[in-house]
Amino acid sequence: MMEFDNLINATKINLSCKNLRDDDLAVIIALLQESKVLQELWLGGNRINLADGKFTDALANNRTLRVLVLGKNQIETEGMKQLANALKVNQTLQGIHLRNNQINDEGAKIFAGALMINKSLQVINLRFNKIGNDGATSLAASIRENKILSQIDLRCNEISASGAKPLADALEMNHTIEILDLEEGNRIGKLMRVRFETIFRDPRRKAKQLEMIIALKDWMMAAKEEEIETLTFENARLKSRAASQGEKIASLESNLGDDSDSEEEEQNDTDVDGYDSEKTGSVSNKRCRHRLAVDNNDITNDGGDDSGGVIDLTNQQQHSAHHGLHWKRRFEELAFVVESNRISKSMVSNIRNGSFGHGSKRKKV
Repeated sequence: MMEFDNLINATKINLSCKNLRDDDLAVIIALLQESKVLQELWLGGNRINLADGKFTDALANNRTLRVLVLGKNQIETEGMKQLANALKVNQTLQGIHLRNNQINDEGAKIFAGALMINKSLQVINLRFNKIGNDGATSLAASIRENKILSQIDLRCNEISASGAKPLADALEMNHTIEILDLEEGNRIGKLMRVRFETIFRDPRRKAKQLEMIIALKDWMMAAKEEEIETLTFENARLKSRAASQGEKIASLESNLGDDSDSEEEEQNDTDVDGYDSEKTGSVSNKRCRHRLAVDNNDITNDGGDDSGGVIDLTNQQQHSAHHGLHWKRRFEELAFVVESNRISKSMVSNIRNGSFGHGSKRKKV
């Protein structure tokens, strides 16, 4: 039984001859979508037809697989359509093995259309299929255009001399093909065999192949250098971004520190103001005790007066009454001062209790 966790880190998976159908490929499809290391996938000798498109959709977007073996399955025209669509998108697969399926001329024509677009496939195995002259002619057209292919196996198909001729013509125009094997199992005739041998023995072809190999290596080196340059640039960009983020964080921390200092200064100012208020309250309290001191002499009734009990205020009593009125006005002023927070809390308490003094004997007003 296939388990995703056991296969996710595998570089090569061989599930050949497991009698698998397309419905059994859910784990393999997930691996094609998720694996970062899978390079070879062997699924030969099963009952896969690719017709539902699920496997080929995953293959189209895969960027790690290099070799795909699907030999001895049940891939026919519909399956070839799905596979061709995937190969038009996938640009990392280098070798595909489709030997011993049910691929006919129509399937070969569909596959040839993908080879016109694909720029990564180098090795193709179409041995033991049902490809005839029409299919060979379609493949020849793609060989003429595709300069990446290097090995093509067409043995054991249904190709005759009329199908072999366009293939030979294509080889004379395409010098990257190192092997095109179709002699065994086909009916190409002796003359065509000789022609193919002559094409591959031609020293000019060998020289052309050597030139193309050198050019390919130069291209790969340039691609690597470009990749390194891109990674270097991306690394510098990320470092710059990290430095910018660091400056922002430092600025935020600095602002937080300034806010904390400001809060401490405000607290100190508040403490100073509170101290001044206490001092002011203390002075005001003394003034209040001095100014609001009312003579405690009782207003008496002169009983010897014939006025029938009318109150006769002495000068001293009138003076006390005047101070009482002055006290009332002063108390109203103090109430305004209290509301303005300009005297101490202890002063407020003394005023509310109707007493003055700090710890001394209270005098009720």
